[in-house]
Amino acid sequence: MSIEDEIVRRILDWYEKHGRSYPWRRTRDPYRVLIAEMMLQRTRSDQVASTYERFLERFPDPRALAGSEPAEVERLLHSLGLQWRARKVWEMGRALVERFNGVVPDSYEKLLSLPGVGPYVAAAVLCFAYGRSIPVIDANVCRVVSRLFGLRPAGEARRDGKIIGRIYELHAHVPPDKCRQYTWGILDLGAAICRPKKPLCARCPLNHVCRYAAVRLKPSM
Repeated sequence: MSIEDEIVRRILDWYEKHGRSYPWRRTRDPYRVLIAEMMLQRTRSDQVASTYERFLERFPDPRALAGSEPAEVERLLHSLGLQWRARKVWEMGRALVERFNGVVPDSYEKLLSLPGVGPYVAAAVLCFAYGRSIPVIDANVCRVVSRLFGLRPAGEARRDGKIIGRIYELHAHVPPDKCRQYTWGILDLGAAICRPKKPLCARCPLNHVCRYAAVRLKPSM
């Protein structure tokens, strides 16, 4: 077994035992996944959960969203902050109806053409809704991988070629039918264990192969 295979297996095993449970992880409906990912931008998952369910009760599909007024969407999303996001969500609903007949596209390029949808959200929809084996890259994923392999980002981690290269190398070892679980696992690992400050290296399932943990857990003389 290669080191990459072992890392992937340990992330999958850890997620099975410790993964977080959210309503958007219990659906493969592309619209519901897309709405969740729009809400989750720069917002903690725990903040999103109740707003997400209220939003979908009012707007269960793109046509309901497109037929609303921007002010109503703003009221529902107000608690999440970032008011620009509410307008983008409403514009996205209109675009889905006007350009895609109310269907969330399964093309990366078409997803990127939607208002408010960037590379992360597009990749998340393809992975979580459509089951595509594609890396979903955010700050948590970059932090886990950079620490694992002892890489220091040159500028923004998500634009560092060495870190992105390592992310893709690892992803190549993910079983195609486990893409969603692996992605949720590495996202949760970054949020709960491999935290920006005070990471819990002693509790990490990857600490025996992680260069960062090797330094932090090294016994003092």
